[in-house]
Amino acid sequence: MGDAKEPRHFFVTMMSNVPAGIRYMGLRVGMGKMGWGVVALLLALSFAQAQLRSEGVIYNRGTLVIKGNAVVRQDTLGGKVVFAWDREGVNQYVPHKVYEDVRFVGRTRKMLLDTTRPLVALRYWESDSGTTFRLARGTAVVAQGEAAHWGIINPEFLYGRVILQGERVQGLWGRGLYRELELDNPAGAEVRHGGGFTVSTLLELKRGLLRNSAADNFRIADSALIVRTPEGAIAAAPVFGRGIGVRYVGRGRIESGPELPPDSVPVRGLWVENDSGLVLRSSVTVTDSLVLRAPIWTETGADSAGGLVLTYTAERTDPLFLHPGAEVIGRMRRTRLRSDGQPVVFNNPYTYLQPSQSGWRGLASIEMRVLPQRQPWHPQSQRKVWRVFQVRAWDTAGNSVTQGLGLRFGYGWRYLPGDPERDETRGLPLPALVLQRWTLDGWFAAGRSVPPQLDTLAGWAYAYADEVYGTGDFAIGLREDSRALQLWLAALLEGPYRNGSMADDLRQRGWLPETPPEMYPYTLDPMRPYIRVSPIPDSVVDWVVIELRTLLTGGARYYRTAFVRRDGRVVDLDGKSPITLPGVERGGYYVAIHHRNHLAIITAEPIEISPETQHRLLALTDDPSRILGGAGALRALRHNGRTVWAMIGGDVNGDGQINEEDRRLLQQWQHVEGYTNADTDLNGIVTTRDFNVSWNNRERQSVVVR
Repeated sequence: MGDAKEPRHFFVTMMSNVPAGIRYMGLRVGMGKMGWGVVALLLALSFAQAQLRSEGVIYNRGTLVIKGNAVVRQDTLGGKVVFAWDREGVNQYVPHKVYEDVRFVGRTRKMLLDTTRPLVALRYWESDSGTTFRLARGTAVVAQGEAAHWGIINPEFLYGRVILQGERVQGLWGRGLYRELELDNPAGAEVRHGGGFTVSTLLELKRGLLRNSAADNFRIADSALIVRTPEGAIAAAPVFGRGIGVRYVGRGRIESGPELPPDSVPVRGLWVENDSGLVLRSSVTVTDSLVLRAPIWTETGADSAGGLVLTYTAERTDPLFLHPGAEVIGRMRRTRLRSDGQPVVFNNPYTYLQPSQSGWRGLASIEMRVLPQRQPWHPQSQRKVWRVFQVRAWDTAGNSVTQGLGLRFGYGWRYLPGDPERDETRGLPLPALVLQRWTLDGWFAAGRSVPPQLDTLAGWAYAYADEVYGTGDFAIGLREDSRALQLWLAALLEGPYRNGSMADDLRQRGWLPETPPEMYPYTLDPMRPYIRVSPIPDSVVDWVVIELRTLLTGGARYYRTAFVRRDGRVVDLDGKSPITLPGVERGGYYVAIHHRNHLAIITAEPIEISPETQHRLLALTDDPSRILGGAGALRALRHNGRTVWAMIGGDVNGDGQINEEDRRLLQQWQHVEGYTNADTDLNGIVTTRDFNVSWNNRERQSVVVR
C-alpha cells in the first residue's frame, strides 16, 4: 500500500455495466505509518445481480463495507465487516461465516438463509434501527461477544434465533426486536446501557446468569415463552407482557426465580419438565396449561408453614400429570370451578373435588393443601396414612366457607410396599381405610368412603368419599379409629301399620330389593348405587331416606339411606344400629324422612346432633308438634286406646301430593304383585286396600320443600 501521512482508502467500485461475478483471488487491506487507518472496501452495487465472489482470502484489518451480495469462500473474516446495502425492495444475502466484528445497517433486508451453519460474531454483533433480518428456520446468529441490536428479526414469523455463546461475560443492549434469544454462556451476559430490547417469542436460559436490573432491562412480549434449565437463570424480573409461558427443562431440581411473573401477572402456561421438579419461591397463577413431569413444591420440609400458592384458573381443563411422581406438594387453588358437574382435579390425578347434584352451592374458589410423607399432626394420628390433606373454600364475596359443601372428595396416596422410603400406606389394610376429618371432638369419618383401589403401574392407591360437608384437616385412617355421629330415630308408615306395629310382608316374601331402587327418594342419596345388603335383616319393612338440613329451604343437605323396622325404629344397614352420619358435624339440623309412597315429614325445629345428644331417641310418632305442619302433616292411628302418628300413605307417583293421578295409577296396577309404588300398604299386591289408603288421604300434600 505504501507510506502515507493520511489513512489510505482502497475502493473497488462495481458499476451496473460491470459483469456480475468479478472474482478476487486475494485482497489485502493493510495499514500505513500512522497506525491502523479507516480502510474500506466499498462494493457499490447498482443492481441486485452484481456480487462479490471471493475464492481466495480477504485480509481485513480495517473496515470492509459491503453494499451488495457477497460470496466468500474463506471461513473467517477479520476486522470489521459492515453489510450496508441501503435500498428498499431488494435483499442482501449474507454469508454465514465467522466474523470478528459484524454490523448491519441500511434498509435492504438482510437474508441469513444457510441452515447448515450459523453466522458467528466473535467480538461484536450490531444492527441499526433501520435493519430488518430474515433468518431461516434452523439457523441462528451466534454472538460470542457484545450484542447491540436495534433492528427487527423476522417481522413476518415467530422464529429467528440469536444465541449468546461466549466464554466471558457478554454485554447486550439496544431497542431491537428478538424473536428467539438464547443464553448459553456459563459466564453469563449483562444487559447494559439501559437495555430496551424486546423478546417476542422465546427466551431460553440454557446456561449462565442473565444479569438485568430495573435500570438495565428488557421486555418479554405478549404470549412469549421462557425456557429455563438448572444451569440458567435471570437476575431480575423483565418487563412482562400478557399471557407468557414458562417451561423448566433439563436434569436437576430448579428453584423458581424472576423468570416467573409475580402472582398479579398470570402466566398462560407452566410446564415442569425437568426431571427433579420445581421449588416455587413465589406464588404463581396459571390460566391455561399446567403440565408436570415432576413435582412442584409450594413448600418444602424446611418451609412447611409457607403461604405460597399455585393458582390454576382454567375452567374446562385440569392439570396434566405425565409421570407417577408428578404432583403439587403444598397449596394449590382452583378458581372458575367448572359448571358441568365434572370433577375438578387438584394436586395429583387422584385428588379431586366434585360437586353434588345441587352444584357448588355458592363456592367460587377452593384450595387444597397436600403434604406427602407427612403424618397428620393432630392427636390419635398414629394409624393413618402418611399424607396430609387440608381444604379451604371461599364464596363469591371472598368469605370463608367451612360447612354445607356436600362434595365428592377424591384422594390418593403412594402405595409402594416394596419401597419403604416412598410408601405412605405403612402396612395398613386397604379395605379398612376411609377418609377422616379432624374436629374438636376428634377424627370423624368424612362422608362415606368407597373401598380403595390400586394403580399398581403408577404406584398409587386411591378412593373417594361422598357427601363431604366440611373443610379443614383430613387424613386417611382405619375405619374403626374414626368416630361418627349417630341418630336414634323412630317413625311409622301408615300403609303397613297393623295391630300396633308395621308388617314386614315384603321382606318375608323376598321382594325387598338388596339395592335401593332407582326412584325417589332413594336417588337423593348419591351413594345409592354402592349400597347392597344381602340378606335383608329381620323385621325390615322397607327402605327410607333420612335427610338432614341446616335450613328448611336452601342450606346444606345430607342424605342417608336406612331401613325402617316393624317397631318403627329407623336403623342403619345392619338392621339394628342407629344411623351413622359420617361427615356430619355437631350442630342443629332439621331432620326429614322420605319414603317412596308416603308423604315426607320434617321436624318443625332443628334437632341438636352431637356426641352428647346422639344417644337420645328422636321419636316422631307420639308428638305431632315436633313435625312441621303438626297433625295436618301426619295420620293419627289408634291401637288399644293409644294414638300414634304416622307418615301419610297413598303418594303412588312420589311427587309429594295425593291426587287423581295416584288413583289412576292404582287402577292401572291393580292385582300386580311385587315391589311397586302402587302397593301403598306394603303387603306385596295391589288391592282395594291400597286404593282406600290413597282415597282416604286425597288432596293431602307434604309440607317438605324439596
